[in-house]
Amino acid sequence: MIEDYRKACKRGRREVSEAVAHGRYPYLPALDDLLGDSHGAGEVPVGVREIPMELVVGTKTRARSNVFSYSFLPIADADTEFAAKWSRLYDAQVDEGIRDPVVVYEYLQRFYVQEGNKRVSVLRSFDAPTITASITRVMPSPSGDKAIRIYHEFVRFYRVAPIYGIEFSSEGGYEKLAELLGQTLDEPWPEDVVRRLTSTLYQFARSYRARGGDMLSQTVADAFLTYVKAYATAKPLGVSDREMDLRVARLWGELVVASQEDAIAYIENPPEPPTKVVSSVKGIARGIRRAKGLHMAFVYDRDPAVSGWTALHERGRLDLQERLGDAVVTSSFCNRDSDADFNRTVKEALADGADVIVTASPRQMEQTRRAALLRPDKIFINCSINLSSSAVRTFYARMYEAKFLMGALAAGMAENHRVGYLANSPIFGSVAEVNAFAIGASMVDPYCTVHLKWASAEAYDWRRELEEDDVRVLAGRDYPNPLDPEEPYGLTCLHRSKGSERVAVPVWDWGRYYELIVRSIQDDRWRKEGSAHHDRALNYWWGMSADVVRLDLSDGLATGQRRLVQTLRRELVEGRLHPFEGMLVAQKGVVVCEEGSPRLANEEIASMRWLNENVVGRLPKSWELSEAAASVVATSGILSPETDAESD
Repeated sequence: MIEDYRKACKRGRREVSEAVAHGRYPYLPALDDLLGDSHGAGEVPVGVREIPMELVVGTKTRARSNVFSYSFLPIADADTEFAAKWSRLYDAQVDEGIRDPVVVYEYLQRFYVQEGNKRVSVLRSFDAPTITASITRVMPSPSGDKAIRIYHEFVRFYRVAPIYGIEFSSEGGYEKLAELLGQTLDEPWPEDVVRRLTSTLYQFARSYRARGGDMLSQTVADAFLTYVKAYATAKPLGVSDREMDLRVARLWGELVVASQEDAIAYIENPPEPPTKVVSSVKGIARGIRRAKGLHMAFVYDRDPAVSGWTALHERGRLDLQERLGDAVVTSSFCNRDSDADFNRTVKEALADGADVIVTASPRQMEQTRRAALLRPDKIFINCSINLSSSAVRTFYARMYEAKFLMGALAAGMAENHRVGYLANSPIFGSVAEVNAFAIGASMVDPYCTVHLKWASAEAYDWRRELEEDDVRVLAGRDYPNPLDPEEPYGLTCLHRSKGSERVAVPVWDWGRYYELIVRSIQDDRWRKEGSAHHDRALNYWWGMSADVVRLDLSDGLATGQRRLVQTLRRELVEGRLHPFEGMLVAQKGVVVCEEGSPRLANEEIASMRWLNENVVGRLPKSWELSEAAASVVATSGILSPETDAESD
């Protein structure tokens, strides 16, 4: 009926007026105009598919684009032949439905109509979610642009799972989605998985947008990946609409945090303890909680007997128990690596009265997040940096401060101006430690070079390379390696004839760290910090000023060297000196910061990917890492396709 056309036309003209008022192009874009003379890199027939209407955005040519608003609603006068044809199609849709597929060209996951513009317009007026289309894909011309690289990842995904509408804003999203669903990008996915993924994505998008998801600065696919990560072990696909709404509501804080550009609030120092006695009912309740003792369960992915990192945290747990006595109750569980073991252990610990669940590895972050979403009444903390979650607070130590002191000390001991640095894995924060060491060394000896090696590289003889480089002073691991007791740790002088001499050891004082966390929880400062940063993830990144990091010096160290370290430490703690302020120059003379620049922001330090100008070496490529290192780097690593390419 022509009356239906008039209603649709009224909507279309309103869209045109609003677009003009806001300075936007009011009509449909034409693909030929977008491509210009390039015509893309070739055309690929895709076949007939059901495609999302929201991705149909324009026409192939400019011929009919100006008789529609930007959303395909009609705007031509009601007494035209166009209006009459449109009305007949509308009646056909009401009577029997439009069945003939439209002909479209797809470019970067957007569809441009060659035949069937009025059919698209009619279905748009019905707010139809999908339309059947015969698709030809226009491949983009070769480019190093990030959007083009992501699109090529989509094309690879589409070959195994023909679904449109999944658009990630970062590289690696399609591969991660496949991994979480137990699939790959090399073999076609089972039809039922494709069908359930399509319907679940639609359910999620509906629920996500109903809560205001379109106001968040992330794509629906980015948010959906967060959902799949959170429910990977709890049937992410094929749930009811009601269950999806409940899951999205439970996950909403995570989605808000993930959408923030500055998603993480870094807390650099422990909050000051209360200065007066609280006499309120809340204060009495906190006193009762202190009296019964806070119960903390430490769930490790590895055994302290084989992991030096786990051993440090277990020593910290025992130290915490000794420091606070009956004010805290702790328990520990080792080798809870698999999802099943982890979930069972957390469930048992909570049933046993645990108030706080502690995990010590970034590899455990997703497991910890999933558990935290199920028990928002409990506290979950994970030892990592630069990983964002509203449900899990993270904590780490500013070890780069101790490494800065070590670098200054090492340069003063290296007579040949060469110092070695053995890094473990390229995870967040690790490059900052390398650079702080190198900057400290350059302050004492401007001719000092730092020869960087990676202990986590597969089939890599770093000892031989250091010997070939004539390195006689080495900054090794921060702690002993249980699997190789002879491996040097701390700052060591390598004497070819009489072995090695350890002169300094950086210390992660996790007992002190955990004590400060417990006191913060008991004094209610923990809750207040969460309220103050309700839309951001919280990371506690404390350092020497909180006494959670220190550099222990050997008794035989010369007085002048000891005074140098003490002086630099005092300047660091009192805020008059920072390794990452002022002039900073990377390898090949690249100026990172000009003279007089303020200190780098915490997120810049944590995610640092450049190496200081006096560092000899590079970041490892992802495929060079051992299997164990690769699993950590996959979660909390700084490596990416870009950094792999930069290290060529």
